[in-house]
Amino acid sequence: MKKTIKRFLAGILAAGLCFGTAGCNGQGSGKDSLVYLDYGTGINDDGNYNTELYGINIKEPQGGDPSMIYVSEEEDPVNGGYYYMYSGGTASAEEYAKEHISVLAVTCYRSKDMYQWELCGSMDGFCVAIDEEDWCQMHQWGPCVVRNPADGKYYCYFSSATVQNYGAEGVSSSSYDWDRLYIAVSVSDSPMGPFDVLYDTDAATGKRVPTINFQTGCQTEHPWAVIDPAPFFDDDGTLYMYFNKHPDDHYTELNGVFGMKMKSMTIPDYSTVTCLTQAGYYRASNTPGKIEIEDVTKEEPYFSDETGINEAPYMYKHNGTYYITYASNGYGMANYSVHQAIGDSPLGTFVKLSEEAGNPVLDGSRYNFVHGTASHSLLERDGELWIVYHRNGSVNSYEEGWERSVSVDRVSLVENQEGQTVLSANGPSKSLQWLPESVSGYQNLAQTAEIALSAGTGAEYLTDTVLPFYEVTKDYVMSAEGDVTITMKWQEPVRVSSLMVYNAQNVEQAFSNISDIRFKLEEQPSWASRNYDYAVIKDLKFPDRYWNPETERYIVGAAAVAEFEEILVSEIEITIKAGERLMEFNKFGEPNIGLNLSEIVVLGREGKQ
Repeated sequence: MKKTIKRFLAGILAAGLCFGTAGCNGQGSGKDSLVYLDYGTGINDDGNYNTELYGINIKEPQGGDPSMIYVSEEEDPVNGGYYYMYSGGTASAEEYAKEHISVLAVTCYRSKDMYQWELCGSMDGFCVAIDEEDWCQMHQWGPCVVRNPADGKYYCYFSSATVQNYGAEGVSSSSYDWDRLYIAVSVSDSPMGPFDVLYDTDAATGKRVPTINFQTGCQTEHPWAVIDPAPFFDDDGTLYMYFNKHPDDHYTELNGVFGMKMKSMTIPDYSTVTCLTQAGYYRASNTPGKIEIEDVTKEEPYFSDETGINEAPYMYKHNGTYYITYASNGYGMANYSVHQAIGDSPLGTFVKLSEEAGNPVLDGSRYNFVHGTASHSLLERDGELWIVYHRNGSVNSYEEGWERSVSVDRVSLVENQEGQTVLSANGPSKSLQWLPESVSGYQNLAQTAEIALSAGTGAEYLTDTVLPFYEVTKDYVMSAEGDVTITMKWQEPVRVSSLMVYNAQNVEQAFSNISDIRFKLEEQPSWASRNYDYAVIKDLKFPDRYWNPETERYIVGAAAVAEFEEILVSEIEITIKAGERLMEFNKFGEPNIGLNLSEIVVLGREGKQ
């Protein structure tokens, strides 16, 4: 719902009043003539906000293990122009029984902006049709969809299990469900489905069997269970598949991430199956294709809190470097979080990063306002990288918040102390964020401004789009003591509709109020009765919704927001006084005058238009 900006000062403007040291004449040409700018603060008490400018992670949509793709209109004239998101879920297929469908699996949503989703799966919100003769009747988890540019079709990969005693050659008959986990491959002409499961046929029984089977493909002694498939097309068009080894009755010590080259969308090159990460170790290796326990080497203990689990991998490539991201810890834990390892080829060797060098990529438990932020995928569009992930419904325990909801946040590429370019998320966020320009049409004009500080250092960090949630980015801040004025200037006037000033990540350096914001006007605003030199906002408060003074708990990654009718400006001055801090005293009992700012976002359009 678009928020309508109320005109509280309509009477003042109509009366032609102005403010300034020298007053103003009938034409508004007096020195430093000022007019107070009517503005909204981005989000109402009822949670409504301007969806043309902003987005916010809320408790919808529900779902776990999400993945996301963007389909352009050029790729698909019928279904293009949307983000599509897939998450785990199943339902009875009674209404489809006459079509021999036994299970509906994988929920499918679509969105124009990644924040407001509509259920769109072709079968009551689900998009995978599992036939009563298909092998994948149980535990449909971790879906991931990719569009194959060669045939224009969509392929949905997910993990699933056969029923006990399925009775086909090479398929486990174990009574233990986790011994019977395989990767399923399904295909559709539409991103909304229905996806039909592809299969091989057992010569002896005629039963449908998985197209991907590591016990038969790699000749392992026992069934080799896997989950969480993630396809990846390299720049040369080669398809790779990433997944994680799930614990089973025989291979509990191999709980880590593996990868392999694919011969086609359904057929692996088993000779390339490679161990990429193992929980608790910096790096792991094996002879490709050899994946028994004794074949995998674990090198150099990794001192982190991974608690024996690396799962839900995803591959991202940037400037020739490969980043394997994965979920660490169990899905029921508060610190279920996203980590990264870096390699120079799609199958490694991959080396995990230390906390100082860039891990975790995403972890809500460090700030204790969002928990269970892990199973995920990455999406890059128009120069911006995003992460979609699920989070638990409670910060107390998984049992109290069984429902999981889907969130999205920006991911920054930053340089660590070792000179490596690494991934770091602007989240998890629970506050208003600016939409990508490709969605809203509004540019972040702060990135084109010249910035000067009256005091302090780090002006360059105000427009780097990095919110410093983690150790690797903790110094990506503007820092000052006492009063500070930030001046932003443009060589050519710009049209501005919103200003977002992001607070410190540390509450002891956070502001409670911005005393003065001045916009140097370059034309008469449409709502003004005459010309003014400056439009002014006084005492812009940091929203109470992000700060609890009683508990001193703080939702980080949040901004004070001013939204207003478009004005043409050439300069913005932002002044924050020493006495305007969320915490009056620091931990030593001294007056708190330190200030850090994470980011400034100016939403608008270039040119006079």
